[in-house]
Amino acid sequence: MVPAAATMKTGRAAEVPFERIDTHNHIHRSAPALIATMEQTGWRGLSICDSREVGDQVSVLPEMILGTAKFHRESQGRWAWATTFDARDFEKPGFADRAIGGLQQGFDQEAIAVKIWKNIGMGIRSKSGEYLLPDNPALLPIYEAIQKAGKTLICHLAEPNAAWLPLDAGNTGSGYLKSHPEWHMYGHPEAPSKDTILAARDRFVARYPKLRVIGCHLGSNEEDLDRLAKRLDALPNLVVDVASRVRNLMVGDREKARQFVLKYQDRILYATDFTLGPGDDARAARSLQATHDREWNFFATGETVQSRDRPVQGLALPETVLRKIFRENAVRCLPGILA
Repeated sequence: MVPAAATMKTGRAAEVPFERIDTHNHIHRSAPALIATMEQTGWRGLSICDSREVGDQVSVLPEMILGTAKFHRESQGRWAWATTFDARDFEKPGFADRAIGGLQQGFDQEAIAVKIWKNIGMGIRSKSGEYLLPDNPALLPIYEAIQKAGKTLICHLAEPNAAWLPLDAGNTGSGYLKSHPEWHMYGHPEAPSKDTILAARDRFVARYPKLRVIGCHLGSNEEDLDRLAKRLDALPNLVVDVASRVRNLMVGDREKARQFVLKYQDRILYATDFTLGPGDDARAARSLQATHDREWNFFATGETVQSRDRPVQGLALPETVLRKIFRENAVRCLPGILA
């Protein structure tokens, strides 16, 4: 049993009978209060590095990698970590070798996975102006090296549909896109469509069938579970996490969401996309705990759970399914996460 502090209702008062894993976080500095809280509440996690820069922006990746590896060590392995590489030099000679060398340094510090981000497909461009797509030949040796090393590739590629729609009253993502106009693809006919980016992802996933691939945010098909189901059927080495997308499952048709989760229970990882900013990590820990509690109750109970703007009924999943989504799938898809 996990500690009493982690007690949740599952239709009756009961302790959660297993330690759970949050597979998508961004924690890049010391955070002793957060580590202590997550231990008390029965959680492990994965802290992921992103290389987010485009153009000639100064990279913060070296400091991010150092801070994330330090956090992993200070957590005594309770938080595993994922490294990454900067793809902006993809046209320069020796790019793949340099990137692989950097990843190996991360592996030597116990990194268990590699992340690629949405600037591949939506931000990084060649000298001629073409966007770097995730199946570009320059990236293939890196995927091969990740596969050979037995690590997992984590992909946040593309965005919700809102990024390709006008910023009108019907655009549910307009708030984010107004604050981050660099990711608003509407009105940029030279930019790849969402389908183009995801099709490129699917091609390299199919090319490397032994490479474990996690599609973040419901694989960027958060608004279309039918399309996601087709991708999961076609690509047996692809799994998805629910980071920052449990809300999509909450606001859609409950029975459709429940049947999707039941059918693909071996292909879904629990995740939050929690990011630790500057300031009080104890307060941040309480916020993360509240998210864990709310989303666990959504998956585990049939009780009413508060979504962003409405109450919703939980999915009341069987314990066998909960074990897979909140633990077993992570152990299988992210070897080393329990080390």
